[in-house]
Amino acid sequence: MKLKFFTKAAFCLLFVFSIFGCQNQTSSNTANQQTSNTAANNSSGANQSNSQTKIPEPQTIKFISAGNVEIVGTFYESPKVNSPAVLLLHQWGSDRKSYDEFARRLQAKGFGVLAIDGRGFGESVKTTDGAGVAPSRTDESVKGMKADVGAAFGSLSEMKNVDGARIGIVGASYGSSLAIIYAAENKQVKAVGGLSPGLNYFGNLPIEDAVKNYGNRALLMVAAEDDKDSAETVKKLKSSFVNDKYETQIYPKGGHGTDIFAAKVGLEDLLEQFLTKNL
Repeated sequence: MKLKFFTKAAFCLLFVFSIFGCQNQTSSNTANQQTSNTAANNSSGANQSNSQTKIPEPQTIKFISAGNVEIVGTFYESPKVNSPAVLLLHQWGSDRKSYDEFARRLQAKGFGVLAIDGRGFGESVKTTDGAGVAPSRTDESVKGMKADVGAAFGSLSEMKNVDGARIGIVGASYGSSLAIIYAAENKQVKAVGGLSPGLNYFGNLPIEDAVKNYGNRALLMVAAEDDKDSAETVKKLKSSFVNDKYETQIYPKGGHGTDIFAAKVGLEDLLEQFLTKNL
């Protein structure tokens, strides 16, 4: 009788210990799984953080051009190595800040961008010895403007993360004339975008021969109907120079040069697509 009692008691104790052991194993497995999940989540978060590319802050740059004029610009460094790049030239009476929003957009898309103040505008208003530089449209001043574009293009080609073989120029108004004239003489320029071009700004910036000599490279000419002279220029150039790589866009409204950005007619998208395709 006593033997049966002890046997039952031993059996009950073994059963209890067995249940307790299973519970401990389950708790241990759950804890291990939670730890594993936490580690995986932390690893995923770290990888996501590392994959987010930091956009460098814009940098003010200076270089010396013809007549010892100090040209000032803003360089928007691409966050990627060996990136395409764009030189931005403003219109008369403006400065490089007119491109700020667009430049930042291009930078975020992987372009290096240099926007400069033309001589006599913005911060490009003095020589190295401190003499003042005023806006001027004389033949001598136009030579200086052309030299400024060349110096800016050369500087941009040597800047960090820039692929010197993939550089384009976008210019507004007289800046578009400077862009196409420089590009016609320099085959390193891969593409040109002209906002509100004119056939002969100031009487000493003719562009028809330049467009002819530009050859078989990407060219985009943009204007708005409410800027009659520029719209007529685009139409004439389109009919005079038939080339599959020459594109035109005339908006119903938008004004002159970089003012078209403010009209929100899609100029930013158009330029970005053009540059992405051709650089």
